[in-house]
Amino acid sequence: MESPQQILEFLDRSFNEIKIPCLGNLNVDYLSSRLLAFRDEHQWIIMFNSITWCPAGEGLTTIIECVGNCNSQKNNEQQNFHFGSNLSLITGQIKYDELLNDYLVTVRGKSIPLTGLNIIFRPDLFSEHEPDIAIALLANYREELLANREEYGGLIPEGLTEVLCLDEWHHPNWDCPPSQTESFPLIAEVLYTGNPNLYKPPSSPNTDWRFWFPK
Repeated sequence: MESPQQILEFLDRSFNEIKIPCLGNLNVDYLSSRLLAFRDEHQWIIMFNSITWCPAGEGLTTIIECVGNCNSQKNNEQQNFHFGSNLSLITGQIKYDELLNDYLVTVRGKSIPLTGLNIIFRPDLFSEHEPDIAIALLANYREELLANREEYGGLIPEGLTEVLCLDEWHHPNWDCPPSQTESFPLIAEVLYTGNPNLYKPPSSPNTDWRFWFPK
């Protein structure tokens, strides 16, 4: 296994090469994310499982982004995590119906009534209503919108064990690479040792969408 310092150097390079998600991405709105870490004695992967709004793409989209030092089989093709790996899923939909003059919302194919959502419209942040509806879904449907193990399991090489699952952490930005965050030096220690007790929650987690708006 690489040393914690080597892992951090790898992560810094990956972030600079945009192979780790930038939560302030101008083209994708990261609304809520989960970090999963996997390891064995020689290999490691950090997986970012993110609920996003992609205004120029599929709308409400769950994106899996991986970084690590190992290979995996994906669709029978070798996938090297040193160069990043992405998977996009549609776990929910928000569509405007002109005939009904209303939004139709589904999660995992199940219709979600708007009356059951606490929707706060933010015209100062979003030019459309859909991101506000997506944010309102997080209160009760976050787990369903996130990718599940069956969906992301094919990206994990055989033999790796999950050692961390985080819903809040200190994420890097262009002024603070992974090695300078509160969280990633500790994540590197966990990957190196396999001991999740070495991780401590940061004093200032910044994965909530509010930290990255306005852009």
